[in-house]
Amino acid sequence: MVQTEKVVTKQDLGGPWFELPADTHAASPDSVASTMRFRARVTIEFPAPAPIWVHISADSRYKLHVNGAFVAAGPAKPSGRTWFADTVDVAALLVPGENIIGIDVLTYTTTSLGNASVQRTGRPGLLVRGTVGETDLSAPAAWRCCVVKGRQFHQGRNTLFLGIQETMDGAASEHDWLTSSFDDAAWQVPSLDNQEPFRATPRPPLAPRPIPQLTLAPMPLIGVPKTTDPGIDWSRLLGGGTIDIPPRSDISVDLDAGFLMTAFLAVAMEAGKGARLQLTAAECYEQPPTDIPWLRRKADRTDHVTGDLYGDPDQYLVSGTGTPEVAEVFSPFWFRTFRYVRLRITTADSPLRLQSVELTLTHYPLDITGTFSSSSDVHRQLWDVSVRTLLNCMHETFEDCPFYEQLQYAMDTRSQALFSLHLSADDRLIRRAIEDFAASGNPTGLTESRSPSVEPQFIPGFSLYWIRMIAEHVDYVGDRSFAERFIGRIDAVLGYFADRLAPDGFVISAEGDGILWNFVDWTEAWRASRGVPDLGPRRANTIATFMYVSALRAAASIADFCGRDGLAQEYTSRADALTETVRRGAAWDGDSGFYRDSDRGTPQSVHAQMWAVLSGVVQGGAATDLLRRAVADRQLAPCSYATALDLFDALRNAHAHETIDWTPWEDMLAQNLTTWAEDTVSLRSDCHAWGSVPLQHFPRYILGVSPAAPGFTSVAIDPAPSELDWAEGSVPTPHGPVGVAWKRTPSGKNVTVWVPAGLGVKLPAATSAISEHVTDDRRTLTFTL
Repeated sequence: MVQTEKVVTKQDLGGPWFELPADTHAASPDSVASTMRFRARVTIEFPAPAPIWVHISADSRYKLHVNGAFVAAGPAKPSGRTWFADTVDVAALLVPGENIIGIDVLTYTTTSLGNASVQRTGRPGLLVRGTVGETDLSAPAAWRCCVVKGRQFHQGRNTLFLGIQETMDGAASEHDWLTSSFDDAAWQVPSLDNQEPFRATPRPPLAPRPIPQLTLAPMPLIGVPKTTDPGIDWSRLLGGGTIDIPPRSDISVDLDAGFLMTAFLAVAMEAGKGARLQLTAAECYEQPPTDIPWLRRKADRTDHVTGDLYGDPDQYLVSGTGTPEVAEVFSPFWFRTFRYVRLRITTADSPLRLQSVELTLTHYPLDITGTFSSSSDVHRQLWDVSVRTLLNCMHETFEDCPFYEQLQYAMDTRSQALFSLHLSADDRLIRRAIEDFAASGNPTGLTESRSPSVEPQFIPGFSLYWIRMIAEHVDYVGDRSFAERFIGRIDAVLGYFADRLAPDGFVISAEGDGILWNFVDWTEAWRASRGVPDLGPRRANTIATFMYVSALRAAASIADFCGRDGLAQEYTSRADALTETVRRGAAWDGDSGFYRDSDRGTPQSVHAQMWAVLSGVVQGGAATDLLRRAVADRQLAPCSYATALDLFDALRNAHAHETIDWTPWEDMLAQNLTTWAEDTVSLRSDCHAWGSVPLQHFPRYILGVSPAAPGFTSVAIDPAPSELDWAEGSVPTPHGPVGVAWKRTPSGKNVTVWVPAGLGVKLPAATSAISEHVTDDRRTLTFTL
């Protein structure tokens, strides 16, 4: 449902929460969450005023339905000391006369992990504000509510960070509660939580949702790759027909969604009392995993002959009360991530009719205006898969992987933010992410590696990625009032590294423990150490040192943009001094001509060479030579998908264009992935957006578009060398799109550029035959390169 923008005030969100009477909301000892439901009958006469706003929040989650239609899910994940309330326009779903508003509320306990990215107080609660017709939704008398019986939530083996797997008794859960005919006389009137301000851990004050509601779009199933009963015509289900399952049957069918997606699932059925449904969402077909969830064995993701589906199942016991007119529906509370869904049906003494399996696609509604196309069909595939992967990892926050964790990590998020800036002028989720990490800072100066999260974890290098994310937001968006809010936290992060700086220029990394992790990359050489290079007895960390230099320069650019000239000079001076120390220090191995990962031993990784270039410690021809040799040296640990963005940037900056290799992405296409995998070490996730490197690389280097001044007030156009015959596309900016089209000719590249009028343009020195045409709103330049 499309939500209209509305200015929300504190008055809209004020007032106490609803709660249930004491002891009625306790979760089952076997469940990581409890659920309760709220119903309101409202009458309205048409023509209705439009829009009709409902403000809503919950502890911990809600799903809003109007007249049986799924409208919204939320609230946006809280972080730090901020709890959000959503504002939803329900006018389009209201009908003349009586309407049913239904809200399903899930509350995670504080004694289990549940969904690690969702804050909770352990007290079920709902806040609703708004007026529909004559009904004041903030009044308890408008509602009836009850605890949901027979519903348990589990942590799962694959989804051990999520706590979303369900076991549900259809007879106990009153599946028809969203219908107008349902009798809610036995339900209770909610009470007001007037004790909230006086509790030891009160909920934070509510703030308006800073991001739009998620997309909810129906999607079709496209095929049936495998079934235990080929005698049933399962294609009827794909075309909207019904399937009859005989009594005392045990049948399994695999349904193909066509590509990996994040979607809410709903299975509608009639009759079939006592039947059991098992619903398993899976990313792909694979061989039996070595270790669930961490180590998988995957090749062709569509190989249903030798492979199988591995996921955490949801279980449903059918009540048998579904009819052709009003089906019994099992719909797990939260979305699932899948390419394939396995439905196992075990009937009792009654036949069951399967009416439908419905998919409702959900992700952040990114308004995509950035485009790219070229003479390479492979590039088109890389672009399309990258967009799909990114969207699957964007919901209420950016996410590392939607199947396993749904956690927002700073390293992943910095990449995803940069990718989305090349697709859309909508930066709201990026702002939200920057704020989330700022709010997670601790007294040492570091920000948490993932935020929001109920389990703290610190990866020192990820705090430096956060600084770079702010610097890139300055380059692409240029909001000074926003950026300057984080200068104090940026200084605290840099202070952490300054405190760990040895006289010989090395950052000395702290010993890793259950909370602190010195992760760098998922590369095979570091499998046993979980992505951490050998740092030697001193724990002298070359890569962290180079990253610190790079972050100092990024922080200097932020401070300069914010008018903090003295601070910018301080950061630049510290970076310059450290650069000189490192250049002549023990990190350099003269015999091999590479940088070590620590202060002794032989060089181990491409990563140290890459960061030497990104930090500016090595420049010019020396950088070109260093990286060309590094990526060709099989003795050095290579960069994975996670660090490919930085590697490719370093190679372009060092003019080592010819060494950029898209083969790993082409290999994923050959294995029938429809989104990019996490890594080649664990083969765990099939959807990890840090691999969507083409979304930045193609516009920035093949089209050659990059900001030449903060806020894209000036644009640089400099297409890099390539073997393509032509390329074209557009890049969004706060001032309007920048378009580029070029075609190779015997004399070079003929380039045409379109920019918003008034935008500065910086062209390469080698351009010739420049012509220009200016209208009121657009400037067109053509030249030969």
